[in-house]
Amino acid sequence: MKRIPYGSERETRALAIAVAALVAVAALSLLLSRFGAMFVALFSGSLSIVVCVTLALRLGSVRRESRAALDLELKRLSEELRLQSRSNSELKERLQSIFDATDEAIIALRAPRELIAANSAAYLLFGVPRDKERALESFFFKAPALQKIIERCVAEGGAELEEFSVIRDKSETILAAKARRFAIGQSEGVVVVISDITSLRKMENLKKNFVANVSHELRTPVQIVKGYAEMLSSAGIEEEQRAWAQMIEHQAVRMERIVADLLMLAKLEHDPELWIVRERFKLAPVLKETATTVRLRYPTTGRIEISCPEDLEIDANAGLIEQAVFNLMANAVQHSGSREKITVDVAVENAQVVVRVRDFGMGIAPKDLSHIFERFYRVDKSRSSEEADHAPGMPSSGGSGLGLAIVKHIAVAHGGSVRVESWANEGSLFELKIPQLREGEDGADHREDASSQPRA
Repeated sequence: MKRIPYGSERETRALAIAVAALVAVAALSLLLSRFGAMFVALFSGSLSIVVCVTLALRLGSVRRESRAALDLELKRLSEELRLQSRSNSELKERLQSIFDATDEAIIALRAPRELIAANSAAYLLFGVPRDKERALESFFFKAPALQKIIERCVAEGGAELEEFSVIRDKSETILAAKARRFAIGQSEGVVVVISDITSLRKMENLKKNFVANVSHELRTPVQIVKGYAEMLSSAGIEEEQRAWAQMIEHQAVRMERIVADLLMLAKLEHDPELWIVRERFKLAPVLKETATTVRLRYPTTGRIEISCPEDLEIDANAGLIEQAVFNLMANAVQHSGSREKITVDVAVENAQVVVRVRDFGMGIAPKDLSHIFERFYRVDKSRSSEEADHAPGMPSSGGSGLGLAIVKHIAVAHGGSVRVESWANEGSLFELKIPQLREGEDGADHREDASSQPRA
């Protein structure tokens, strides 16, 4: 049986109602004819019927138009949803490809322990199955440090862990991690990026050991060359030959200093907390002694003004602090290009002893400021003194490029830091910070005699 469309059914019902109304009006008109109102009633009834039929037809037309518009809107929304779903699917595939292509392990989770996603590198690094329910617990079990960095990230918005290790295939894997917080609805999410730095650390250790071994082996031949050069200089030889011997002696002395600096760096880089002996000593006498040593080493040194409380004591290794301050003063003499005064100011700020060495020379170019604490980095030779580090009549050889690197490592070994500011044609300011030990941290567990530490 053919079904009548929705709109036609409503029209049929309206027409039937109208016919029924017409019959009722006609009957009523017959009853009222005796009163002379037949024609009026008939006209009124006809008019009512026309109005009813018109309204019924209009209602059906409006409903058909509304349904057609609704169908069209639904089709449009359906197409938009289909296109959006396709776009989201493509975007997800692209992101997953990038996610899996990177060498770093990436873990995204909803705090505290709901795994959202992890890339292939993460599963491979930790050797865990690609199962969200089991993987997250495996990550934390194999690297407990992850829980700490996640907690810090949620509290602070971001966190970094420079180095931690996990045992993988019965060998140690050294890792570094960075974490950042993001919002997931009403909760907190964390993404952690983990890098495998095992090869890098092995290479660094290999380099350190190589430098230390080579430097140690060079000490004896350099001392022999220096000794024979001194003998030649004092022998009865011609003046020209004596100048050659003095040149050999001067370069041998310079090589001896470089070797000593390399050995110092190697020692500072290799677990300094195991051999550095801290002691409480007054800083002012050490600074004065250092200034005297600088004047003896560099006769052209200008005035050195020291401002340090006489009763100020510091908990540190006296020999290393003297070495650091000597290197800063020597740097001011060698590279400031000035014969003006050098000031050394000492203050205690935020439980740290701050030593500021200021020169008034040419300053350091901005391009060099971020590199001057790197080993073997040397700024423009035109800034160096022409007479600071060589014997009369000998050409300037410049510094070794190790002095400021040693200062940095001495500061780090004491838990401190070093920084520099410089101004063109106004000089430079080096700031060395050494934290004061709290009560009970007197370094008594170290047994090595402080007098055995190298001094300037």
